Amino acid sequence: MPSPTIIVAQNDPEVALGLANDLHAHFARVAVANNAVELRTLLAHHEARVAVLDLELLDLKEIAELAGRYTGVAIVCTHRSPDERMWTNILRAGAVELCVPRDLRAILRASRAAVRYVRQDAA
Repeated sequence: MPSPTIIVAQNDPEVALGLANDLHAHFARVAVANNAVELRTLLAHHEARVAVLDLELLDLKEIAELAGRYTGVAIVCTHRSPDERMWTNILRAGAVELCVPRDLRAILRASRAAVRYVRQDAA
């Protein structure tokens, strides 16, 4: 079975590329979306298991819509300065975690846990 697709959608193209390169060292299939339209297209056409989304690119309503529509995709949100209220709100919207975009360890931990959960749920 191929490694799950991870889609990276970040407001800053440099951060998106760096994060995608870092994630590619751990997952075979990583795609980058430059905006919300590309993100939706990639989600519709790939077997994504994780989406790493910048809260400056999508708002909470859009996160909730994606979480409801793509129930098999774990959403890991990023923000340059997350706080507890923001974290609570994104969890309520259906995301699994909120991390700083350069915190690869936290993003990997949330991504791997979500992939394991989805695989166990499907079994």
